[in-house]
Amino acid sequence: MKALRQIGTLVRKDLALQFRSKETLVLIFVFSVLVVLIFAFAFGPIFPERAERGKLAASVLWTAFVFAGIIILNRSFVVERSHSALHGIRLTGVDASNLYLSKVVSNVVSLLLLEIVITPIALQFLDLLNVVTVGVLLKLIGVLSIGTLGFCAVGVLLAGMSTSTSGGESLLSVILLPVVVPIIIGGAKCTVSLLVTGGVDNGFWLNLLIGCSLVFLASAYLLAGAVIEE
Repeated sequence: MKALRQIGTLVRKDLALQFRSKETLVLIFVFSVLVVLIFAFAFGPIFPERAERGKLAASVLWTAFVFAGIIILNRSFVVERSHSALHGIRLTGVDASNLYLSKVVSNVVSLLLLEIVITPIALQFLDLLNVVTVGVLLKLIGVLSIGTLGFCAVGVLLAGMSTSTSGGESLLSVILLPVVVPIIIGGAKCTVSLLVTGGVDNGFWLNLLIGCSLVFLASAYLLAGAVIEE
């Protein structure tokens, strides 16, 4: 119960800091919408058949979310690293693993809220919103949630390492993107299948997405103590 209270308090603190910074929220939202608009107008206004639109929509969504996620991950540790706030939190007796889990939860919530807002916008611009049912949309949010968990699980760990060095934002992009390739591929394949057929036809990609997310979460949890102490 003590661990849950610590995690809950830290999550509330992180979310309060993130939503207090209106400039960052506007930047992330505008960036994501801009990615959608660039793809939409580059391939529109007359779109190909539904299968091609599904592939295009999956590319748009995962491109926007991955790069928006990098911005969110960087911001989540910049505040703690400045003025040695991270050491102050550790001096209160908060366990390093609980601090890591709180960062994962807060980043997942922030990125998932962005996904819930951006996904209908992207589907509308790509002429898919009127052919996607509510059930398919909920399944799509579920796939995005699993991918977001895996992305943030390893992203929080690498962000904690990179923000302690100069040029940490650029460094995070370099070291994070190759690691999360299995999640991006699995998530994109599942997204295409959902948008085209309404279900995940090939269970391999869903298993890959879930398996990698769980492995990343377990591995990063075990390494969190050493990274945060450093």
